[in-house]
Amino acid sequence: IGRGHAEALMPAIAAMMGDRRAGAILVDIGPGSFTGIRICTAAARAPGLAWGVPVAGFEGGALVAAQAFADRCGLAGVTVLLDAGRAQLLRQQVARDFSAGPIDTVAPAELAIGAEESTAGAMAPASPGLRIHDCHPDARFALAIAPQRRALPPQALYVRPPDAVLPL
Repeated sequence: IGRGHAEALMPAIAAMMGDRRAGAILVDIGPGSFTGIRICTAAARAPGLAWGVPVAGFEGGALVAAQAFADRCGLAGVTVLLDAGRAQLLRQQVARDFSAGPIDTVAPAELAIGAEESTAGAMAPASPGLRIHDCHPDARFALAIAPQRRALPPQALYVRPPDAVLPL
């Protein structure tokens, strides 16, 4: 939602929940924007603490992979690509059992054209000529992630240091 998501998130969660309480909470721990991931994990941990329910995390790439596997049943694995900002993409190989390789960053121009069948993601800086199975992270697929991959600590996952620097 751009700016203001911190202010909008808790009222949106409250409106969605109404008088109900969750029995457990799952949260996308990243990778993603430094501030956004901190807001997400805090917004999940606060009601978890208040309600006394478990809070667990999953990687955003696993969520995109779960959607790709649901949409294309025959995939043995998928290369997940997500916008990393700075005209870069986050890339991770995820197998059907949700075992995953390391996350790296790549420029869109470095992507190989021809591997589109097993490539999924939600990307802003796409490479010309590259067709990608468009999967914006969708929470409805969170329970399709293998249990061991959605039981991570609810702590932010970053792939690079923050842009902010301390004053001298």
